[in-house]
Amino acid sequence: MRDALIKLQDEYEQVALNQISRFEPGLTPEQFETACAEIVTNLKMLRLNIEKILNEHLYPKLDNIESISDEDEGELYTLAQKLSSFETRQDPGLAFKVYTALLNWARLKKDDAKTLKYLYWCGITRFFFYGQNDEMMLTFFEEGAAYASKYDSFEDPEIRQYVHRCLGNVSMVLYNSEPLKAIAKEESNFNFWNKLIFAGKDPDFPWLNYFLNGYNHRFSYLTRLVHKDPEAETKEKLKEILDVSITMNKLYHKNMEYYGAFGGSRYDYQLWEAQFLAGLISFDNLIENVDKKKAEIAPDDYSPDAMYIKVQMNSYLLFYVSKLSRLKHRKDEIIAKVSEDTIEYLSRIPNTVSTETLNTYLRSLAGILSAVYNPEEQFNFILRMTTFRHIMTYAHSIMVGKVAVLLAEKLIETSPAGFIGCLDITCEDDVKAMKKELKEFADMSGLCHDIGKTGCIDNPYMHIRVLTDEEYELIKGHPNEGVSLLTRDDGVALNEGYVEVIAGHHKYYDNSAGYPDDFNISTSKHNMMIDIISVANSIVAATDQISKTYDDPKSLEDVIGEIKAESGVRYSPTIAEVLDDEDVFSSIKQILEEESLNAYYTAYLYAWSGGKHK
Repeated sequence: MRDALIKLQDEYEQVALNQISRFEPGLTPEQFETACAEIVTNLKMLRLNIEKILNEHLYPKLDNIESISDEDEGELYTLAQKLSSFETRQDPGLAFKVYTALLNWARLKKDDAKTLKYLYWCGITRFFFYGQNDEMMLTFFEEGAAYASKYDSFEDPEIRQYVHRCLGNVSMVLYNSEPLKAIAKEESNFNFWNKLIFAGKDPDFPWLNYFLNGYNHRFSYLTRLVHKDPEAETKEKLKEILDVSITMNKLYHKNMEYYGAFGGSRYDYQLWEAQFLAGLISFDNLIENVDKKKAEIAPDDYSPDAMYIKVQMNSYLLFYVSKLSRLKHRKDEIIAKVSEDTIEYLSRIPNTVSTETLNTYLRSLAGILSAVYNPEEQFNFILRMTTFRHIMTYAHSIMVGKVAVLLAEKLIETSPAGFIGCLDITCEDDVKAMKKELKEFADMSGLCHDIGKTGCIDNPYMHIRVLTDEEYELIKGHPNEGVSLLTRDDGVALNEGYVEVIAGHHKYYDNSAGYPDDFNISTSKHNMMIDIISVANSIVAATDQISKTYDDPKSLEDVIGEIKAESGVRYSPTIAEVLDDEDVFSSIKQILEEESLNAYYTAYLYAWSGGKHK
């Protein structure tokens, strides 16, 4: 098995060298076409090799985990560590599958130390690669934290550290949904750690970093309250924020002194924000401090500290000029100063930066931008931050838009009544009068239908193998993630039509299946456009010959045959009938044959120009 796993790692390293989403900048159309052909050929060959190793060597071991030896356990753990590496970002989905199998093995062995170890790695893999709002992740960390009662029985300091990490991560995960509960949990943790400090246990462990995280949650909770209405908060509340930020700043510098680069200089920025809120420094002082730090950041620095100052502090500047009456006269000036800077920085973030890191800032921006931009501006901003930055997703979305426009144009002629309700149209005559607007709606719906995928599983290898069950469940969250990005904090959608298309494009026509469970196509006034995008999405995805290398592409004839077979259940019978039209069929075929490579090249140019390419 060892040789097979080494071979598997070698194959993954080759995949990394053949990623479609990582072209070098500056390719001509001809060079790009050649590169695509070479990459697709190599990836298909690698996919076959990887599938063979997985099916013959890895999956049988995982399915019969109770029979593996201690040596096998060590080899599987080494593999999972490499697959979940934060540096190489190989295949966290497969890593999680291995970790969960090893957790089952440890439980069967009744080995507390290894059970604790794999609880932590299952939880942390989901945290860094699947997002923080995850009940399964919290379950792993809570079960690991329960081993605090057996802390003294673990002789190995490394195993004891897993207790600390699980304790700290429980509160970290809870903070997103239940901040007060998280803060209460941290109080309990502080008592636990204080006892160990005075007992001299594990003196080299970075205790201060955990105290720092706890204070960071307090600071975030307090500022969240202040942000609801900054001008209405009491001096006592602002003083509490200042006191917490001063403590955080002291802990950070002690942390640096004792343990090196734990924490981050973001605590300096939080201190400045607290000083500004408390009236100790002016807004110009705040901007000056932020600008000095931004000037120190290299253009290709995407560390958490760099992202905090380039995105989070820029966001706060936008927020305060929109919320504080004394600053509103400077709104246009500050927007001009920081918005393009933020957009360009986020647009250029490489796929090696974790989805969770990126989406922490995207969600923050989505909430703040509603106070700064009008809905159309905010929609375009978020679109540039998501779909545009990923070559494969953007190219797919361009193609879905093209096929959707073709279908919409034909249906406007043959079934105009289906569009009543879309764009507030009230009669069939208005449908034909608004043909141009409906075609634009179809095009933009295709472009934004997968906007939520950036907020789901972050795995650049999903196109090289079949998804695991866990990955499939997570990827099913992308419609809801897209809806959240395009919905303001007060529940108002930036664009109701796009939001409903995003929510429903994977739901069956008859609502019998698909996802999300709580979306009902039949009650949506945009149901015709949802049905169009559903069909266009299936056609483009199934026939893709460039990025979908985990399976062989299907012919257009086969795909249409499948759509017609599921007419009335998964797909709209009206649209399935339109696909029988020879002109519609030949036009779709022409789009797929002639436009696909152009779509990928357009997406490639966007990816290297921060979404500014025309």
